[in-house]
Amino acid sequence: MLAGIPIFANLSPEHLKALEEVTQEIPLAKGSRLFAPGDPSRGFYVVRDGAVRVYGRTPQGKEITQEIADPGSAFALASIFAGNYHCYAEALKDSRLLLIKRQGFLGLVTGDKSFALEWMRLLSLMVINLRRRLIDLTLTPPKARIASYLLLLAEMQNSRSVALPVPRKELANFLGMTHETFYRIAKELSDAGLLRFAGQSVDILDQVRLAEITE
Repeated sequence: MLAGIPIFANLSPEHLKALEEVTQEIPLAKGSRLFAPGDPSRGFYVVRDGAVRVYGRTPQGKEITQEIADPGSAFALASIFAGNYHCYAEALKDSRLLLIKRQGFLGLVTGDKSFALEWMRLLSLMVINLRRRLIDLTLTPPKARIASYLLLLAEMQNSRSVALPVPRKELANFLGMTHETFYRIAKELSDAGLLRFAGQSVDILDQVRLAEITE
């Protein structure tokens, strides 16, 4: 069930088997909310199929996308230790999720030192990635954000023809820009011969020039 999922790649067969024993598969229909701030934590989730948007709300009610979890991505890990969820999660399409149950997971962490150390390493990497994203959103121009994201997708999907995990409007929100800005830049990159958009697919036509935008 968990084999092949990147976040579990370095776990031993014994740890993987133990984790599967506290894992449950959950279907989530498009538009359904998985949890909201204040809900008791059931555990953290991994997307098996589909996509889930994790977001918060400002005091003025504006929604801020924190993460778009696509297949293989884990989310809500911090809730394991906090006891409650502090954000919203909603399915962007019909999805299948893996719930790693909180109490079972905590039992593994407290009962196995090597397992606990491996998860400390994973959480540290997540903090580093979050810091990088905050830097990207505050210091990087919108065109460079789009280029970086598409290059990351190409690396993850091992292809120069990538599938966007969510509609472009949601992706624009995630990248910290209006959808008008996203569409304008996408057209500029297409007109320049770097990309070709076709629905939810994007062909990277000139990877070298696209990478230069991120520098």
